[in-house]
Amino acid sequence: MRYIILIAMALLLLACAAPKHSLENFQAQADEANFEDEVMSGFMGAGGGVDIRARGSIASKAAYAPAPASMEFFDAAVQGGRDASQERMVNYHGNIHIQSSEPEAVIDTVVERAKAKGGSISNRRNGFVSLQIPVAEFKNFFNYILTLGYATHKSISANDITEAFTDNAARLRIAESTLARLQELLAAAKTEPEKLALLKEIQRVSEQIEQGKLEERELLRRAAFSSINLNVSNIPVAIPVSVNIRVFEWFSALPDMYPLGKPLELSIPQDFIEIENSKTKWSAASALNTELIAFETENNPQGSPDFWAKAMLEFFKFGKYSAELKSEENTVRLQSYSQATVFYISILKNSDKKTLKIAVAKFPDLEAEQKNSEAVMKVFGREK
Repeated sequence: MRYIILIAMALLLLACAAPKHSLENFQAQADEANFEDEVMSGFMGAGGGVDIRARGSIASKAAYAPAPASMEFFDAAVQGGRDASQERMVNYHGNIHIQSSEPEAVIDTVVERAKAKGGSISNRRNGFVSLQIPVAEFKNFFNYILTLGYATHKSISANDITEAFTDNAARLRIAESTLARLQELLAAAKTEPEKLALLKEIQRVSEQIEQGKLEERELLRRAAFSSINLNVSNIPVAIPVSVNIRVFEWFSALPDMYPLGKPLELSIPQDFIEIENSKTKWSAASALNTELIAFETENNPQGSPDFWAKAMLEFFKFGKYSAELKSEENTVRLQSYSQATVFYISILKNSDKKTLKIAVAKFPDLEAEQKNSEAVMKVFGREK
């Protein structure tokens, strides 16, 4: 009889350890600003248009520590006695939709970089890939993907799994204590019915422990790795009438970085050196491989610098580049859909009715643009 009472007590202890919060209960939407400020500070910079959601209490408590950042955390938590509950555990998920002239080439590039960063591929099909990325690499990797094409959608969500992990750890501790007590009772049991009852209960508790360990490992994996789903589609074909106008055809040669007229010598931008100054070409370059050329060509048909800048903007909008008119007057910024390359094409301010003076800067990537663009813009519009 006493064994039956003890088994009943063990069952009561296990029932008391029932989860207060299951893995999927963290669905409360949190304020986007809190999430950006407290969890992913400065995550997307000034890009705008990002749908950022936080689940659970992660966004509302500034005192939370950051999520575990590497596989060292994962291994230590599995082997070190489930101490991971002392630190907030957050699973991040990103979605990106971009357009590119070479979708599969973009995905190949992303897959190669993910593996180099310690990540893996969980699913891939035509125009789609699902990635597992170490938490420490999530921010930079997400931003890197955005440079590979024209982004039509981007979003980030965060799921706080700390309480799910803590509840599971508590259930495991109670189950392991219960198993140890049941084994003691089995060793002291005298009759066959008592032994059979205890063995049945030991089997049930052992199964609970095994399931709890599997859940613990899955939660630790989710805390150590973030996921990103990437969809890459072809650039829609849309050719405006203006592209077919013969007078604008020379625009297409500008990204080739070869002068289409008489070389024009400019002041050397800061951190650049002069590469060539001949009868056929003037150019300068930076240590980051940013290249700058300038030349003069006939203003025919005659148009103002503002007209030519707007004509270039419309010409490049529907090709293999995204195009925008920078805040600086008469400068068009182009970014390749399939590469990280960026171009600045400027109709210089000292152009006149007879002559267009044009400068073109080619930045190999966004880092070069960030570091060299200010110096380039300072010399636009100023001859040497």
